[in-house]
Amino acid sequence: MKKRTKKIIGISAAAALAAVAGFNIITSQFQYAASDAEYENLSGNVQVGDPVEAVPVDGEAPASEDDFTTMDDTPRYDIGTYPNLVIDHAALKAQNPDYKGWLYVPCLELSYPVVRGTDNDYYLHHTFEGDELVTGCIFIDSGCAKDMGDYNTFIYGHNMKNGSMFGALRNLLADPSLIKDDPYIYFYTEDGVYAYRTYAFHKVAPQADFFAYAVTQQKYWDYIDRVLADSVEKMDTVVDKKKNSVTLSTCSGSGAAKQRFLVHAINVGYYKPAG
Repeated sequence: MKKRTKKIIGISAAAALAAVAGFNIITSQFQYAASDAEYENLSGNVQVGDPVEAVPVDGEAPASEDDFTTMDDTPRYDIGTYPNLVIDHAALKAQNPDYKGWLYVPCLELSYPVVRGTDNDYYLHHTFEGDELVTGCIFIDSGCAKDMGDYNTFIYGHNMKNGSMFGALRNLLADPSLIKDDPYIYFYTEDGVYAYRTYAFHKVAPQADFFAYAVTQQKYWDYIDRVLADSVEKMDTVVDKKKNSVTLSTCSGSGAAKQRFLVHAINVGYYKPAG
C-alpha cells in the first residue's frame, strides 16, 4: 500500500508540474502575442521612404566610404544613401518620455523604438507602453549618455524565442554572411541619423569586462582591440578608433551555460536633415 501511495503521489506531482509548465507556456505565448501586437501598433509611427542621398560636405560625393570627411569635427554620413525611415518621434515621445530613438538593422529586419530609463531593471519587464510583460523593451544602458555621445553606448534587448526584438541577433551565429553582406546599423533620433558599421560579434560570460564603460580614450582603444581579437568572424570594417561605437547585447543560452551575445559597430557617420 505504501509503495502504491508513493507511486500515486509521484504521478500527482508529475501531473502538477506538467500543468504548471503548460500554464507557463500559455502565459509566455500570451505575453509574446501582446508584445508583438504593441510593437505592430507602434510601427505605425514609422514609414519607409525612398533612400536619401547623402549630403557631401564639400559638394562632391566621396570616392568611397573610407574617404568620409568632417566639418567642425562632426561626422557626416557618406556612403551614398541611407534607409529613409520617416518617424513620428514626437508621437512616440508623447507615448513614452523615455523614448530616445528608433533602432534599425536592415539585414535582420530588426526595427524597434529604444528607451532609456533611470535604471536597467524597469525595462527588462516593462514594454514601451508600460505594460508589465516578460518581453520588456529595448533600452539604452542607464549609465550611458542620453545623446549616444559616450565612447561606447550599450543597448539591451531580450533574446525572444519567437525571433522578435533581439532574438533576431542569433541569426548572425547561424549565418554570419547576413551581417557581412550588410553590416550597417542605424539609430534615428529627432535631430539626425547615426550610422554604424558592424566590426565584431561574439559570445561572452555574463560578468566579462566587455560591459565595462570606457572612461578614457586609451581604455576605449584597448576595449576595441579586445573585441576585435575575440570576434567570431573577421569583418571587412576599417575601425577608426577616433569614432564612438554602439554595442547591442542580449542573453544567449540558459542556466550554467548562460552567456551574453554582443554585436559591436563603429560610427561611420551622422546625417543631420536639411532644414
